[in-house]
Amino acid sequence: MSTQPRPLTGAERRAANQRFHAENRQREQAARGPKGVAAAWWDRARMVAIEQERNGNQGAWDELALFLSNYVDRYRQ
Repeated sequence: MSTQPRPLTGAERRAANQRFHAENRQREQAARGPKGVAAAWWDRARMVAIEQERNGNQGAWDELALFLSNYVDRYRQ
């Protein structure tokens, strides 16, 4: 007797699609070397900040901005 898997809910399908696309983009970016890896991390950082904002954590954007500001200050010529 084979059991059919239950259909995914809309939220599960969206999450699976997001993971699929994020993993593909990460692989593509990694193939570009360090610049691509940095771009992939930037994309992920923005996604996390957006998720945090939706969950009521406005400070996530502030923290990301501070991190980036510190990075720029460290390497600015």
